[in-house]
Order: sequence, then structure tokens, then C-alpha cells
Amino acid sequence: MSMNLLNANQQRRLGTHLRLLVSDLDTLSQAPGLGRDGPDFGRVREALARSRDAAQEIQSRLELPAEPSLSLRRRVAAVAEVWAARVEDLRARRLAAYGTVHPDLEKRLDPGLEDLGRRLDDLAAAAARLPGGER
Repeated sequence: MSMNLLNANQQRRLGTHLRLLVSDLDTLSQAPGLGRDGPDFGRVREALARSRDAAQEIQSRLELPAEPSLSLRRRVAAVAEVWAARVEDLRARRLAAYGTVHPDLEKRLDPGLEDLGRRLDDLAAAAARLPGGER
């Protein structure tokens, strides 16, 4: 039933990003110091586990094909694409949510963020040319 909801490219993209997220959450769960006792550490461990479970539930609900690991090509491209999108949230106008923005910040920050975004796009494009199957 779920196969009708997503075409092959959509399945691949969604599956890649969810697997990358699960991998990152697994890495975070092994962070030094996170095994310490105390309610704050316990809450973080529980939140990591719940987040991982939620990502896996989406994969299961949509019957996304399980792949044991991401190819280098897909991992690099996915990381670059995710961060390119996140960089947009770092623009000066978006920082107003965190307090008053200095009037000169936009002209000092945003050009560097635009350059970073282009470089991340270039990284994703370079990764797409690596051998290793579909993107």
C-alpha cells in the first residue's frame, strides 16, 4: 500500500535521510559522558531513543527498503544537502528570533553563508559523480 505513496526517487531520498538520522542518533547515544548517572543524562538518552524509534517508525510505516548502510556517495550527498538547507536558518534575518540583530551583521554574515551553501551544493554534486549506484 505505501509503495503507491512514494516513487522510487522519493523512497530513496527519504530512506537515505532517515537512515542518516538514525546513524547520527546512534553516534550521539555513544557520546562520552552520556552514560553518566543523573536525571538530565537519562532524559537525553530517552529522547535519543525516542527520536530514533520515531525515524524507524516512519521507515516502517512507509515500507521503505531497508539497506544495511549508506554508500559513501549517498552519505556525503545527504549530509551536504541537509546542511545546505540548515545554513539558510543561520542568515542574519533569521537570527532575530534569538535577539536583536546588529544592523551590520547581514552584510558580514550572509555572503559567507551563501558561499558555504554553494560549496555544500558542489559537494553534493561531486558526491553524485562517485561510483556506487543511484543517488
